[in-house]
Amino acid sequence: MGRVAGKKAFITGGAQGLGACFGKMLADEGARVVLTDINVQGAQETAAAINKTHANAALALSHDVTRKDDWERALASAAEFLGGIDILINNAGIGTAGSIETETYENWRRVQEIDVDSIFVGTQLAMPYLKDSQPASIINISSVAGLVADGMMLSYNAAKAAVWMMTKSIALHCARSGYDIRCNSVHPVFTRTPIIDPLVQMGGGGEEGERRLVQQIPWKRLAEPEDVGYAIVYLASDESRYVTASEFKIDGGITAQ
Repeated sequence: MGRVAGKKAFITGGAQGLGACFGKMLADEGARVVLTDINVQGAQETAAAINKTHANAALALSHDVTRKDDWERALASAAEFLGGIDILINNAGIGTAGSIETETYENWRRVQEIDVDSIFVGTQLAMPYLKDSQPASIINISSVAGLVADGMMLSYNAAKAAVWMMTKSIALHCARSGYDIRCNSVHPVFTRTPIIDPLVQMGGGGEEGERRLVQQIPWKRLAEPEDVGYAIVYLASDESRYVTASEFKIDGGITAQ
């Protein structure tokens, strides 16, 4: 029996990077998963890879997290496939580079819509499913950028900080309402996924761009998706039944400086 045997997980941003990694690791530990993404082909490829090893363990759904009707449809389809939902992983996100003088309003709004508004809308709509499948776990993917500021990451800093505080509010509401639903945030440092490609390019690209990027990290290396995935497995499992309103820093020590 795996650490999350019998669990039913809904994962946004499941086409690649962290979301795909979470889906594979949870399935390896016994969960069934629904991977959603606006890039439905990528999500389908990830689900197919999971199903080769674990028959009928994964389903991919097209899902624009900025649309309420898409959330309603995706959650209903996931609950039908899984037989309920007891793990919600709000992973979908984007980032832009820009200061208070250079960032555009269009970029600002887009980042907030995808990184913040989607978690509010999606979690609110998922609550009836989670309440029906207690104990349940909500895992919100924030970032070290939600804890440590950068003058050129205005929109991303603000969005990920909002995710951090929203997580605590959700957790307190659930606890005080008597729900067996916990809510925690995860804060990775630069992780080897497509979202950091622009940052590597800003540093000159390739090995040199990566070398410059990791100079900020005490361990002087990027995180691997699995480094974050192990925390997800823990938070999804009943091992974390007494853990809520917490932030998990997977950052190579960067926030300690």
